[in-house]
Amino acid sequence: MRDIIRAKSCTEAWLTATEHLRSKDDWRDYNLILEIKHPMSLSKSEKLISSEVNGFLVSHGKHSISTIINTIFPANLYTSHGASDLYNRYREITKKLKNHPDTKWGTYFMRMTTRTDKDGKVINPLEFLIEKLRRQVEVRAPKRGVYELNMVEPFLDIPIYDPATDKGYQMGGPCLSHLSFKLKGDKNLILTAVYRHHYYIERALGNFYGLAILQDFVARQSGIQTAELVCLSTMAVLDNDGIGKSAVTNMLDKCVGLHKLLVVK
Repeated sequence: MRDIIRAKSCTEAWLTATEHLRSKDDWRDYNLILEIKHPMSLSKSEKLISSEVNGFLVSHGKHSISTIINTIFPANLYTSHGASDLYNRYREITKKLKNHPDTKWGTYFMRMTTRTDKDGKVINPLEFLIEKLRRQVEVRAPKRGVYELNMVEPFLDIPIYDPATDKGYQMGGPCLSHLSFKLKGDKNLILTAVYRHHYYIERALGNFYGLAILQDFVARQSGIQTAELVCLSTMAVLDNDGIGKSAVTNMLDKCVGLHKLLVVK
């Protein structure tokens, strides 16, 4: 049985996972599982680590953590305008992104919230899922496992990885393949995310933050509390293309040093 990396926060989980990957000869592992107890936790000390990673990414011409978060959940839009008109505002923004090379396959949130059914009608799978959760939390014995955001059933599931459009991507396509929401016995909400190929330098920390905010949004809209966030990376790698191993090593060493210093304090 593969060990599970258990951590209190997204930042701690990321840092522990990167140390694990550094112990591998090729900085790569398979079926890496992380369980995050308090996904929305971000202490002042952890913000320093996040800032270090963000500065490193931007200085090397990579996307900021905020940009990565917003591909999974439009946090800036949600903070500014709330939930009432979130989907419509997001659709207006995505029209402008249609021809951008970084979003030629769309964004994760777009795939979660916009799909065309067999009659040509645009539907919102995420809304359907939230409504199902709302109904279930009102009953004494709710169904715990019928909240999948997948690519199979057009009315209940959300297309993340779509074989019809994504089969040609060897690189650059969507790496997040599946989202599974589950109700625990106490009716708190677990989110499990499956990545087919996970870049732990360029993407993972922002991915974890984005998933945590998505989980929190779904829970709030459903009138429930969040539980653990679980991430399965079927292949996890400390990517260093265009950066170099030594630069990545130095950045991770700084983050480890910050963590040790802050834990002592």
